[in-house]
Amino acid sequence: MKKLFKLLLARRLAGTPLGLAALAAGWLLARRKRRRRAYEAERESAHVGRRSRTARGGPRASARR
Repeated sequence: MKKLFKLLLARRLAGTPLGLAALAAGWLLARRKRRRRAYEAERESAHVGRRSRTARGGPRASARR
């Protein structure tokens, strides 16, 4: 039902120049939001189960030995 409402609203807005500009702006903002969420999820999954370098002392601590 929600998809149908979005489709009908988009068809209505696409008929006017101002509505078309609003659809384009909304599409760009949604695209940025999706890309940011995907990047954060990928970054979070890469760090699961790993300890940070500072927890082990980092590269400088090994250089001092």
